[in-house]
Amino acid sequence: MGKIAIGFDIGGTNLRAALIREEGHILERRSVLSEADKGIEFVVKNLARLIQQTIKGGGIAGVGIGIPGIIDSSKGILTQAPNICNVNNYPLRDMLIEKIGQSVPVFIENDANCAAIGEWWIGAGKDAKSLIILTLGTGVGGGIILDGVLWNGADGMAGEIGHITIYPDGAKCNCGNFGCLESYASAVAIRRMVDHGLERNVETIIREKITNRSKERIPEIVAEAAIEGDKFALWVWEEVGKALGIAIADLVNLLNVEMVIIGGGLANAWELFIDRAKKEAKKRGLRAPIKRAKIVKGVLGDDAGILGAGYLVFKEKGII
Repeated sequence: MGKIAIGFDIGGTNLRAALIREEGHILERRSVLSEADKGIEFVVKNLARLIQQTIKGGGIAGVGIGIPGIIDSSKGILTQAPNICNVNNYPLRDMLIEKIGQSVPVFIENDANCAAIGEWWIGAGKDAKSLIILTLGTGVGGGIILDGVLWNGADGMAGEIGHITIYPDGAKCNCGNFGCLESYASAVAIRRMVDHGLERNVETIIREKITNRSKERIPEIVAEAAIEGDKFALWVWEEVGKALGIAIADLVNLLNVEMVIIGGGLANAWELFIDRAKKEAKKRGLRAPIKRAKIVKGVLGDDAGILGAGYLVFKEKGII
């Protein structure tokens, strides 16, 4: 049992955990509500309880945690977290250890970085030495692997790809900037485009489809409408693809990576945006690096982050 890690993925709604073997096989899964809307203290309480329940059998090498936000991974500090209340330089690792004890080491990393590690370890990028992952969900996360090593940057905060500027005078982003990738290639972006279109009374079947359905399902509804041939819905996905293509070209020009992996919930609409993304990337990228770079869909789905979190433990403990 000494070569088993616990990988965690902390979301705005749920805490998902898995027992993971050193070869990447998931043995067991668990999940509880995160209560992130109530504040970081509730998240830590629920996380500690789930860890304690999971390590009862003993023999756990450590706990790896992927969490959305700005992380100082070396100090275990959660600097900012968009989906968790009351976070400002919160000492997450220390507060966890205070609750669970020091017998099990805890490693903390940004969730998109964990997804990049997972896909590089046993996913779509397992044969690549360098890659970038873009996770398209509520926002846009990013992770960078260079020469087989996660690139954290000078302050452990590298990979915030969602906040590179695509359109200098574009839509305002939640970060305060204008024209970020996240403002054009995320669930939040799609909801903004739909709201704006409906306000302008565009002709679309989306108006009827969203009646009595949650706003959280709007990206799924726009995908349904696009598949049915709705012109406005198709335009929305074209905009997503265009913004992605611009970002991909910039990233490949800068880092000359072998692969760009696209994951997250919006990747389920792959066929609706990928052709435009590849076309835009090819148009804007330098000929040799953009031709070399493979643009692929992630294969691990929601497990990418959990597996990457588990890998952190194995790597830090010298198991792999």
